[in-house]
Amino acid sequence: MSETFSETQTAELGSRRLWVQLLRARLMDEASAGFEPDPEEVVNAWMAFCKRHQLDPENPAKVPPEFTGCPPTELKAVVEREVRISKWKKALFEPEAAQHFERRKPALDRVVYSLLRVKEAGLARELWFRIKEGEASFADLAPKYASGNEVYTAGIVGPVAFGAMHPSLAGVLKPARAGELLKPFAVAEWFLVARVDHHLPAEFDEAMKHQMIEELATHWLDERTHGRPTA
Repeated sequence: MSETFSETQTAELGSRRLWVQLLRARLMDEASAGFEPDPEEVVNAWMAFCKRHQLDPENPAKVPPEFTGCPPTELKAVVEREVRISKWKKALFEPEAAQHFERRKPALDRVVYSLLRVKEAGLARELWFRIKEGEASFADLAPKYASGNEVYTAGIVGPVAFGAMHPSLAGVLKPARAGELLKPFAVAEWFLVARVDHHLPAEFDEAMKHQMIEELATHWLDERTHGRPTA
C-alpha cells in the first residue's frame, strides 16, 4: 500500500514540476512579448550558439543534448526567444541589480581556507597545537586526519561563498583575518581546525550584474508561480 502511495506521490510531484515549468515559460513569453530583438542581435546570438555547440549556422543538422525534442529547424527560433527574454530581464531588473547585490554581498563574498575535520575534540586540540607551534602544517596533517576532499587538496578548501557553507562555519570564518589560525571549534558532529588563507570580496562586475539580474528574474517568477493551482 505504501509503495503504491509513494508512486502516486512521485507522479503528482512530476506533474506539478512540469506544470510549473510550463507556467514559468508562458509568463516569460507574455512578459517579454514587447521586447523584440534587433535582427543583428539575433544573428550574433545564433552564430555564438552554433559556435558553442559546433553547428553549421546554415544547416544545423543535429540538436544539442539539452535541446532534445526540438527540431533542428526550430533552433534559431529558440535562440531568438532567449534573446527576447534576455532583453526583458535586463530592462526590468538591471536598475535593481546593484541594490540587490549590496543585499546579497555578505553571502556572495568568498574565502579560501585550510581545514581539518575530526570527530574528537582532544584530537582537534592536538592538531591545532602542532600547527600553532610549527611542528606540522595542514598539508602534512591532511592526508591522515582530514575528511572529504581536503584529503586530496592539502587541507585547502575554496574559494567558496559564505552563503554556500554551514552558517556556523561562516560565522567563524567571516570575521577572521587572513592567515589567522582559529582555535578548534565545533560544527554539527565535527571538531574543526581552520585557518583563513584569503578573503575574496564579491565585486559588482558584468558577470555579477548578470547573476543578480537572473536572481531577480527568478524571484519574479517564484512570486507568480508559488501557490498557484495546478488545474
